[in-house]
Amino acid sequence: MDLHAHQQEIVEPDERVHFFSDAHLDSEKDSRTLEREQRVIAFLEQLRTEADVLVILGDLFDFYFEYKTVLPARHLRVMAGIEALARSGVRCWYVAGNHDFWLGELFSRTLGVRLVPDSLLLIRETDPPLRVLALHGDGLGEGDTGYKILKKCLRNRLLIRLFRLLHPDWGYALARFTSRTSRKYTANRQAARVEASADTARKLLASCRELDTVILAHTHQPEKREFEHGLYLNSGDWCTHFSYIKWSAAGFELKSFDYPPKSKTVA
Repeated sequence: MDLHAHQQEIVEPDERVHFFSDAHLDSEKDSRTLEREQRVIAFLEQLRTEADVLVILGDLFDFYFEYKTVLPARHLRVMAGIEALARSGVRCWYVAGNHDFWLGELFSRTLGVRLVPDSLLLIRETDPPLRVLALHGDGLGEGDTGYKILKKCLRNRLLIRLFRLLHPDWGYALARFTSRTSRKYTANRQAARVEASADTARKLLASCRELDTVILAHTHQPEKREFEHGLYLNSGDWCTHFSYIKWSAAGFELKSFDYPPKSKTVA
């Protein structure tokens, strides 16, 4: 694996990096979705004083599509929280997931977030340097051929142009229906997804000895495992676990976020 092929971010020895993912905001119109949104906003506010870098590892939104001049009203409060965090000086990265890979320049420019379509390599400038590869984690490893084909189709530029012709209200309604079907499918494969993700991380670490840690998301299961050639973590989700990863000079912590705000180490 060529590490130079990944988008890179340099991290100073004493900087604090936070990772979180899979809030799936707007997945349903109910009180639980509103509570998740409030938790995410509170978390973003807390990070203004507790983080130097934030990496969102995909699927913050259950669906996001980039129109040239339209930002979805349903996500404005969370987007305002991200913008405020970026303006406070925290460097924000957004690694695309399988529900929000249609993010684009309008989102990035408006909020001050740097977008990454696939993977981000963070290099902490210690002696020796520590290298962490972070990505959402969908469509990796062996198997799940059907999804891999679908992923390529959904990222096809022609299909994206055609979808943009739909009125945003219709587009989002169609996306919510599709997302519910997808969740039912993946729920039946949860145990296999968790192990496949861990195996993917193990193989990535074994194939590139320069890597120290691999961080994935997508499975909704927070994890921290030590393999022969490095460390694997999964950021979990904000549907059930409200989990996130903190990486500081002291190492990695897998934490959960209570609402009202109160953090505790879970691993």
